[in-house]
Amino acid sequence: MSAQPNPGLADQNKSAWDHLYASTPDLIWGREPIGFLPRLLPAACDLPPGPVLDAATGEGRNLSVLLGLGRPVTACDASAAALAKIPAGVRRQVTPLVCDLACVPLPAASFALILLSDALETLPEPELILAELRRLLVPGGCLLANVPATDDGVAGVDMQPGPEGGWLYQGSYYYRFFTAAEAEALFLATGLEIVRNDDCVWDEPPHPNFRDASHRHHGRVVLARRPR
Repeated sequence: MSAQPNPGLADQNKSAWDHLYASTPDLIWGREPIGFLPRLLPAACDLPPGPVLDAATGEGRNLSVLLGLGRPVTACDASAAALAKIPAGVRRQVTPLVCDLACVPLPAASFALILLSDALETLPEPELILAELRRLLVPGGCLLANVPATDDGVAGVDMQPGPEGGWLYQGSYYYRFFTAAEAEALFLATGLEIVRNDDCVWDEPPHPNFRDASHRHHGRVVLARRPR
């Protein structure tokens, strides 16, 4: 299932998301945390000491929940426009970082927990990103990420077949959807061990300038650990 990296596609994709965040002062994803997080974050609380990374944080919808863990939190995204929209009260409590997830400018073994929320499906090179996030985990640290299923509520809606086996939403935004076996294989291929692999469904409201209707997501939510 691996594909050769396509830097041109990755750069176009990052540009499209940055333009979206800059297109409106409204929060694209809203203020509420993603639907699976309150249920499954407690499973990731048996962790070694260390900070937390919200990878591809966007406008920071999940940061308040992560700050509730009582650990230092870094919020990274490739879009400076997205990070600038993190609500001020939350932004003051985290360390923002503009960076590409394929090459995070931080030392290895920097984090005890990494959240990758609603992002894996938008990455043309998910294997490359997961390998980088594994590098950033301390031994025994965990990665919590959702992997949308092939029957996710937005799969194929306003999408055309795109490169790298994926789709282009509205002709601009790269998406990819996964079978349960493909989702598990993504994490195992990078040397992570799977602690939990839950089937989850949650609802989302409309997203300004992006998706006009309420919609339902379905996919795997994987809690994976870097072996000690």
